[in-house]
Amino acid sequence: MKKFLAALIVGSLLSGSTVSAEVRNYDGVGEYIMSDFETPDVAKQRAKLYAERNAQEKAGVYIKSYSRTSNFELVDDEIITMTNGILKVISVDYKMIPMEEYGGIMYRATILASIDTDKVDEWISKGVAERESLVEKNLELQRRLDEQEKLIAELKIKAEKSKNPSADEKLKQEFAEADKIFMSNIKLEEGNRLVLLNADWSYKMAVDAWSEAIELNPLNALAYEARGYYYLYYTEDYAESFNDYNQAVKLRPNVADNYYYRGLCRLNLGDIDKAKKDFERAINLNPQMSAPYGELAFIYTSIDPLKTFEFADRAIELDARNWRAIYSRGLAYFNMHNYEAALEDGKRALDLGCGDAYQLIGDCYGMLGNRDEAEKYWELARIRPAFG
Repeated sequence: MKKFLAALIVGSLLSGSTVSAEVRNYDGVGEYIMSDFETPDVAKQRAKLYAERNAQEKAGVYIKSYSRTSNFELVDDEIITMTNGILKVISVDYKMIPMEEYGGIMYRATILASIDTDKVDEWISKGVAERESLVEKNLELQRRLDEQEKLIAELKIKAEKSKNPSADEKLKQEFAEADKIFMSNIKLEEGNRLVLLNADWSYKMAVDAWSEAIELNPLNALAYEARGYYYLYYTEDYAESFNDYNQAVKLRPNVADNYYYRGLCRLNLGDIDKAKKDFERAINLNPQMSAPYGELAFIYTSIDPLKTFEFADRAIELDARNWRAIYSRGLAYFNMHNYEAALEDGKRALDLGCGDAYQLIGDCYGMLGNRDEAEKYWELARIRPAFG
């Protein structure tokens, strides 16, 4: 991975937990009454969504208790986001039930789903900024699903009152458009869950799901963000990632993350001036976001070391594990010939996962006259990847 790209900052898994990993199963039931203007496939998906929510609610009770055993209290929004992301549907059973009093058909979905406590530990180990970002995206997705649910309810009322064939045709089109938006969000969730399986095939399927979500609804900003993130961190296709985040910025211009990730794309594509502006915009939108401060610290290492210290110190104040900021500060110290301080930051950055720090540490030892240590770290810099 190019040295400009900051890897996602996550904490190490909690140590000292005495809870053994386990998989717990939950059932869920959801029902949906289909109107004459809807298709069975979409009606089944709506029933399945309600069943998943039912199972998630049950799993959430356990997760809240489990998190306490790890000395980590999760707030409700985090629990909802986590269960939505890590719930794995094992089986789905659909039953079609005629509803004569409503003049329609009800689909009942019964699911069996599981929660792996290893996935809960992974969530707990994430950095604060990452968890906040995931919660924000999930809340936005749930808000959109709720809005769409209200729209369908309104359309059903219109359908019940309609006696005009021409009006029925318009209603049919409105239902079809609403169904596309709904299925787009379902595909978005499908892709998000596939990524958690952490396999080559699941990543490919996730991209296909996000692409289908965008095809169904070209205004689905969350799908662009999910796919853009994949291109950025997994395939390092910075041009494709930039295209997705550029679209995400247009659709959600008040989201700091979108400017930050677009800035990373620009940095890796060599457009440093525009990357700098994106990081500054991210900070303006969210002054408590550590990551863009770290990137600005890196940009200024060869321009203005004093600026590097300013941005790095702020980034570290917000997130003590921001290795990008620590590494950049080390570079600034090195450029100012303070090799002892540079060495200290280099080692600290390395401990946090920054492979680029091998070179910095070797250079520091070289300037301090310790040739043996310098040669060791230079060799590690040659054979090790930049990150991890």
